[in-house]
Amino acid sequence: MHAAPRFNVLLIMLLGVLPLVAQATSTPRPTPQAASEPTLADSGSAHYRFERLHVGSTDGKRRYRLDLAIPRRAPPAAGYPVVYLLDGNNVMAELRDDWLAELDAGNPPLLVMVGYDIEGRYDMDLRTRDYTGVGSADFLKTLITQIKPLVEKQQAIDRQQQMLWGHSFGGLFVLYALFEQPQAFQTWFAASPSLWYQPETYAKGMGFTGIAQGSKRRVMIMRGSKEGSPPVKSFDGGSLERRKAMAAVPVDANRQVAAHLATQPGLTANYQEFEGLAHGDMFNAALYPALRMAAGLK
Repeated sequence: MHAAPRFNVLLIMLLGVLPLVAQATSTPRPTPQAASEPTLADSGSAHYRFERLHVGSTDGKRRYRLDLAIPRRAPPAAGYPVVYLLDGNNVMAELRDDWLAELDAGNPPLLVMVGYDIEGRYDMDLRTRDYTGVGSADFLKTLITQIKPLVEKQQAIDRQQQMLWGHSFGGLFVLYALFEQPQAFQTWFAASPSLWYQPETYAKGMGFTGIAQGSKRRVMIMRGSKEGSPPVKSFDGGSLERRKAMAAVPVDANRQVAAHLATQPGLTANYQEFEGLAHGDMFNAALYPALRMAAGLK
């Protein structure tokens, strides 16, 4: 018999987090072609050290940059918890040393920022190719068969404490990966996942029937209260039929998927809505609590 599922809907007032988000989002974002600004890897941290690795895709056509933030504290006997963070260039740019100090007070996780070998924070074409559509299958294969084994070879990690985190298209990919390979990670953290962009993933989420008996997986889905309706008109859906399918995805699709997942065996699903935050604001608003969760902090 399975325990009763838990589904929590929290309206977060962000008394502690909002100042951090406001500080980060008040700075203009560089374009994908802009030169990279200094990061913690340049200034250094008393709590973490940084290394950079590179890995190719399974088909040899793409190259990924992995920025590793490694706790200075020796790993526990089971290894470090590990967080794989999509849009890794932007995560590296936003990472704060006071956050790392907090993680060091818990069970500090290894952070693997999965990005692209570019100057700047984003390559819009590459992330769209990897996180959505047919390309997401190739990227998931690369993540599981190339990126994870390289990290596991380099660092002592706890394979029972692995998290995948993503925002927007990255959050969409997190849910896609959960439905395709639920055994790959123990915690799945999707911030403002763009389910409207990929109606197929929304449908899979609403039909997902859980995981193997005895397995335990956590799913966290977050959204800002000011994200509004999906910007379907701003995107070329490829066909009238696809645009209609995109427009048909409910505005509260994230909440609906979380509620359904919470009814499935082996899953604990939570949905959180952040009062007053828009889509872009949710990057840092969701990154900070995900890191704390990985460290075992509340």
